[in-house]
Amino acid sequence: MSDILVIAKREFTERVRTKAFVIGTILGPIFMGGIMIVPAMMASKLAKSVSITVIDVEGSLRALVEESLRGGPESGEETDNLGRSRNRGTTQFVIKPPQGADLTAQREAAKQAVLNGTLDAYVVLPPAVLTESKAEYYAKSVTDFEGIRAVDRAIEKAVFGKRISAAGIDPAHVAALTKPLDLKRLRVSDKGEQEDRGVSFFLSLILVMMIYIGTLMWGQVVMTGVIEEKSNRVVEVIVSSTTPRNLLFGKLVGVGGAGLLQFGLWILALVGVSAASGSLAFLSGLDLPEINPVLIAAFPIFFLLGFFLYASLYAAIGAAVNTIQEAQNFIFPVMLPIIMAMVCWPLVMRAPDSTLSVVLSLIPFMTPILMFLRMSVLMPPVWQIALSVVLTSLTIAIVIWIAARIYRVGILMYGKPPNFPEMVRWVRHG
Repeated sequence: MSDILVIAKREFTERVRTKAFVIGTILGPIFMGGIMIVPAMMASKLAKSVSITVIDVEGSLRALVEESLRGGPESGEETDNLGRSRNRGTTQFVIKPPQGADLTAQREAAKQAVLNGTLDAYVVLPPAVLTESKAEYYAKSVTDFEGIRAVDRAIEKAVFGKRISAAGIDPAHVAALTKPLDLKRLRVSDKGEQEDRGVSFFLSLILVMMIYIGTLMWGQVVMTGVIEEKSNRVVEVIVSSTTPRNLLFGKLVGVGGAGLLQFGLWILALVGVSAASGSLAFLSGLDLPEINPVLIAAFPIFFLLGFFLYASLYAAIGAAVNTIQEAQNFIFPVMLPIIMAMVCWPLVMRAPDSTLSVVLSLIPFMTPILMFLRMSVLMPPVWQIALSVVLTSLTIAIVIWIAARIYRVGILMYGKPPNFPEMVRWVRHG
């Protein structure tokens, strides 16, 4: 036991003293904070102004289109043909009247204004716009999809209003009858009801990606360390004073502790940003995810489950090969289950309490990702969480036993790397 602790301490100290660990620990919270804060700030603060001219060949729609373009930006919303509310986004329109004595002169003046930069865009409403529902949008760049959609809806609304007026129907009456439903999403819990605007999705994504990336990244660190010690013949000196099994256990504990420390600091930073969002002026009014204490407590458990499960396999691969290039042939089969867990992520996110989601989250090689995802979306019954932890722990014990046998034989073998049948024989007779 003392050998394992000594090796674990050495591995832990060696990892946390590297520049990569320090830089990653610092940049991680900055990156996560950017993911949460920057899009929210951009959505709430950023606004784009577009100068536009409406050239009405049809003759009766210009005022209606201009009114629709002016009316949406202040409220942030617009209505479609039936009066339904549509998000206008951040585009604000500055209406400029047409210049010229006739329609031909107006089109030429608008074209020159776009070319010299004094006008962003102009719209031409042809004579048959009411019957054919066709119009033309001119600009130097036509990749402002949000602005173009807003113009399209404004013309569509004006055309629809003109049509129903011609049919003897009051457009205001139609809009009142078809007023859209404002459906709020409220998350129900023991603490009460709370509106969910979708920000909890990003928190789930961040935490699950931390487990996924951390499991593979720190597992790779274990494998790389084993290969380096083997290629440098350092392992021959180490095993003279301890057993390969203790060396494997110590390496897993030490590297796992370093990974847990790094992600623990990231989580603390995440909690700090969430807690400070109410008191910091530049964060006020932003929709930031609420931190669930249960998820914070569960994160290290599922991270360590994933790490010990996959890092044991990575260590076995490292012991069996001589170079990183040789290890590439064995890595994909090891990564396949956790990749499949990420493939199943949208399904579990959509229906976290379905039978399929429950079954997938109880598969040990998928549990660290999918069970934690279920907990972040809709807390499953306690017995399911406990069962997943027990099943994964038993699987880890079996995997470490297999990995230790491969490690004991492969760590002192050089030359041509073994194939899978040879590694199976190592397990059976090791």
